[in-house]
Amino acid sequence: MIYDFHSHALFGIDDGAKDIEMSKKMLLTSKEMGVDCVVLTPHLHPSSQEDIDTFIEKRDTLYNELAKDSSLPKLVKACELQLTCDLTKFSGLDKLCIDNTKYILLEMPYTPWSDRTIENAYRLTLKGYIPIIAHDERNIPQNPELRNALYDLNVLIQVNASSFLPASHRRGKGLSVVTASYKREIERMMKLGLVHVIGTDMHNMTTRKPCMDEALKRIQQCYGSECVDYMMNNAERILAGETLSYRDFKSFKRKLFR
Repeated sequence: MIYDFHSHALFGIDDGAKDIEMSKKMLLTSKEMGVDCVVLTPHLHPSSQEDIDTFIEKRDTLYNELAKDSSLPKLVKACELQLTCDLTKFSGLDKLCIDNTKYILLEMPYTPWSDRTIENAYRLTLKGYIPIIAHDERNIPQNPELRNALYDLNVLIQVNASSFLPASHRRGKGLSVVTASYKREIERMMKLGLVHVIGTDMHNMTTRKPCMDEALKRIQQCYGSECVDYMMNNAERILAGETLSYRDFKSFKRKLFR
């Protein structure tokens, strides 16, 4: 099965799909590309308990409406939770996890990290949650020592499918200006075994389209079919609630190709 582990295809809740028609178009396009399962991860930047409660109620209502359409890929309920503070002071975090697991897609701050940032992530692990760091290639500007400290928490890492694509195929505002940095960072992370699952991070059908077919083709060219199988197997195990071990993680060196 092919899994898209990061998407904004749930309509009317963040800066992703604006209405249910757009949601269905994005998801059906993904299905045509071979995607069997899409994890719906709308943004949540909580500053209060009310933010979380309101989000959960709205997300669940919209999810139930979208999931009625049996022509769509399998849909999994989750969120992209920004690490805004010590999140463990809030209740309801279990409902923000990837459906029925302890895995939670965590968006790190874009402002400079501090020791407190890593401590806030650590507090989540103490509560039994397993952070999956969203599009970690975007964290290039952060202090390398703090990034390593984050990895030491035994987090998993998601990267965006578009980050594997050539500049001419890039999706997303601003991606073209960091193409070289992203390319180098992805290669570094792959060598170190720091890429575990991928997601399109799709938001619409124009600037941030579904692109899983092109990305998987590129990954197979650069790193081999074993790498694609590895990422999809990781996704399947996460959704099954299995605990992944760093000892199982693989590194992949970019192949030379024409």
